[in-house]
Amino acid sequence: MSESRPAVVYGLLWAGLSLARALGRAGVRVTGIASDPNDFGDAAGAGRPILFPERDENVHFVVRRWDEVRELADMPLPEDVETVLSLRRKDRLRVEAERVGLSIPATASPKDETELRNLGFPPPYLIKAVTGQEFAYAFGHKVFVADDADSAATFWRQAGERGFETVVQELIPNAYERIYSLFSYIGRDGRPLANVVGRKVRQGPLRFGTSAIFLVQPEPRVLELGLRLLESVGYRGFAQVEFAYDERDDEFKLLEVNTRPPMWAGVAMSRYFDIARIAYDDLSGRPPQAPQTFTDEVAWVYFAKDAWVGVQMMRARELSPRAFVAPYLRRRKVASTLAVDDPLPAVASLRYLRSKLA
Repeated sequence: MSESRPAVVYGLLWAGLSLARALGRAGVRVTGIASDPNDFGDAAGAGRPILFPERDENVHFVVRRWDEVRELADMPLPEDVETVLSLRRKDRLRVEAERVGLSIPATASPKDETELRNLGFPPPYLIKAVTGQEFAYAFGHKVFVADDADSAATFWRQAGERGFETVVQELIPNAYERIYSLFSYIGRDGRPLANVVGRKVRQGPLRFGTSAIFLVQPEPRVLELGLRLLESVGYRGFAQVEFAYDERDDEFKLLEVNTRPPMWAGVAMSRYFDIARIAYDDLSGRPPQAPQTFTDEVAWVYFAKDAWVGVQMMRARELSPRAFVAPYLRRRKVASTLAVDDPLPAVASLRYLRSKLA
């Protein structure tokens, strides 16, 4: 028997596919919306729908048409669009982090090149978009890495010429394998009903990419800091709060907040834990269960990307063959797209990969 309220998943890549599968397996009627023909989850009711935006561009669409969308559907987002923007935008996030006492990497929003060349912190610098994935689509990577002020100015100009607002941030040394995230669902009553904390094991592109291997790995400080930030702004819904561990002062530094499920959300939407169902039940008006934090060390693996990343790391002698296969030998793991009861998206994902490599 299907649940009474339909769910609409807007975006059908890794997290959207996991959401649709988890809700469908629970008996929820799910409709998927894909605005890109390469969204590989797109492989072949009564009641107010619940809309789940998957990626930044999906959230951006919702933000631009906030009142219209909220009139039609409930969402795992706050009631106030300004709350969303206060966390999505890296320039505004810095203000919120400082307000609640979270450490952040040294960050600036230079208005001109003179300001850029007179930053109060030394290189190397990271030049990042203020918000969204369009920067990565335009340049092929999420950030520019500048070794000095001259190259920082060049990258900053290039981004500006393409219409991107940016921030300049210090590079935290030796943090590539110590990027931690909290993925949380904050319920309508303000309680964190479901949480999972983990770490990027490998990422692509190397050092500044999205997860190829993600491992659930409890870290109490990341849980506490992430929830402190979300609760301080009155957040509701799905959010990913990302930190880098800084060995210089033994602190976790806030990097960004995504007001949506992360790419690796499937690790928390499986037979081990189901944050999708918890969110659906809460948004449907059902009495919430007690808050839960998932702590089992389950790995999320995206083999196609990890093979590409692993070969590069092994060629550079940064990874041994034994270390490469270790995540795949874990008894508990979740594949990014492959599922025995739903095989077509894994096949369709090959088309997506070809589109990115073209």
